[in-house]
Amino acid sequence: MDDEQKKEVCLTLGGMVEAKQGKYLGLPMVVSRSKEQIFGFVRDNIRKRCQNWKNKLLSPAGKEVLLKAVVMAMPTYVMSCFKLSRRLCKDIRALMANFWWGEANGKNKMHWLSWERLAMDKSAGGIGFKDIEAFNQALLGKQVWRILTKPNLLVSKVLKSRYSPQESILQCNISKNASWIWQGLMGARSLITAGMIRRIGNGRSTNIWRHKWIPDTDTGKPTTRRGNHCELEKVEELISQHR
Repeated sequence: MDDEQKKEVCLTLGGMVEAKQGKYLGLPMVVSRSKEQIFGFVRDNIRKRCQNWKNKLLSPAGKEVLLKAVVMAMPTYVMSCFKLSRRLCKDIRALMANFWWGEANGKNKMHWLSWERLAMDKSAGGIGFKDIEAFNQALLGKQVWRILTKPNLLVSKVLKSRYSPQESILQCNISKNASWIWQGLMGARSLITAGMIRRIGNGRSTNIWRHKWIPDTDTGKPTTRRGNHCELEKVEELISQHR
């Protein structure tokens, strides 16, 4: 879109002004092609916070509270909207691990356990820290569920009309030119489809063999194989109208 078209759109919408580089609620208003440049502030803020804490005498319990309650809360809003790069997640994980194990004479101490082990539940021998990439994916999946269950929200209407006007966002194709927000959401929709089953009403739109509709099972589908002469297709055909 050229400058003239942008001006025309702004005037049509009631004197709106084109957004320049800046931040709103901690997020950049204009996202460039480089995620590293745009979201590097997340890593920088965490680094500054951890450096300020290094001069304090903290017990392992104190470090655990700070990492869980403060550090993990800092990128939460960003991760609810965008999928962070693996490199950025790795950098954040390294900062947290360095703070946890501490330093001596200006050098980081030995890391006796991997972050994957520390991220395990306490009952499994870990500390219960979050896996950054998995946490990012879970937050994006939550947004997908929000769009599905609340279609009247403005954000739901805008995204659906832009990317999937004729079909569900769970089945639509992902455009190569889609925004980073949409690409991140589409990357997380597998979390939703993996845990969803269809709620049966009259059963007319649910296929017995293809759809997931049986609760408390691994696949959500019938475990028996379909016979060669079986003509049943819809769940409706399994429902007795006389009960």
